[in-house]
Amino acid sequence: MIMKTKMRFFILLGLLAGLGGLVYASTLSDLFFSVIQREDSSHGICVPFIAGYLIWLKLAKIKETKAEFAPALGMMLAAPGMLLFFLAGESQDVFLPSFSFLLVAGGLIIGLFGKDVFKELCFPFFFLAAMIPLPTPLYAQLTEWMRISTTWGSVSVLQLFHFPIYRDGYNISLPNMNLFVANSCSGIRYLIPYFVFGLAYAFVCKNTMRSRVLVVLATIPMSILGGVLRQSIIFLSAYYISPVMAEHRPHVMISWSVFVVVLTGAMGLDRKISKKLETRSRKA
Repeated sequence: MIMKTKMRFFILLGLLAGLGGLVYASTLSDLFFSVIQREDSSHGICVPFIAGYLIWLKLAKIKETKAEFAPALGMMLAAPGMLLFFLAGESQDVFLPSFSFLLVAGGLIIGLFGKDVFKELCFPFFFLAAMIPLPTPLYAQLTEWMRISTTWGSVSVLQLFHFPIYRDGYNISLPNMNLFVANSCSGIRYLIPYFVFGLAYAFVCKNTMRSRVLVVLATIPMSILGGVLRQSIIFLSAYYISPVMAEHRPHVMISWSVFVVVLTGAMGLDRKISKKLETRSRKA
């Protein structure tokens, strides 16, 4: 049985290598450079490592699951993937052809190992889709929504404390300088990574569908909070310290600091609340 499983694994690797080298070569190349070179997709670098960790957590159960050939079931997933590849055509977006490759690869896994094995691999495998950049129209809409939310939020909070700041659209006026909130400052670079990490955190740390959904949904207000906090700190620093604080290097340092603080703070708060709820349920 062990040899059979190993043979299936090597066959899978061979098929994936053939597809990747012959059919999906340009797609995988575009995906690689999108993740490496685009700042709005840089979280994708972490995704394969997280997926690998998620598979490792289930490795014992995967080994215990009996592998079986299921070509018909595999084709039910691979066929839509191949169709999606042809429908994508010459599209400039890498999302459709990349997702097509995942579907075809998933179909091969089902065909060679069966639905029971794939059931254990399903979430970690499709978590890899999180590294694919969103379609441009969707990304643009999310960016604009985050830009409106964080700009309005940061200015409103500072005005609440009588800070001398005024907003005209995305033009921000301080007593010592004028700033403009660009798309890159919208908070979209918080929204997508928080959502992606939220998916992994929910899978590992939560046991019910309800709690997992709540965790993932919580990444939306968390992203807005992070964006508001980030912009507020930049505005305050530019006024009280120096206009230099609004330039690229200090800007990036503030952005990363806020990102890490909000993420770790949210995780710590969730663990604390979860422990309290567990203690209450035990006492009840």
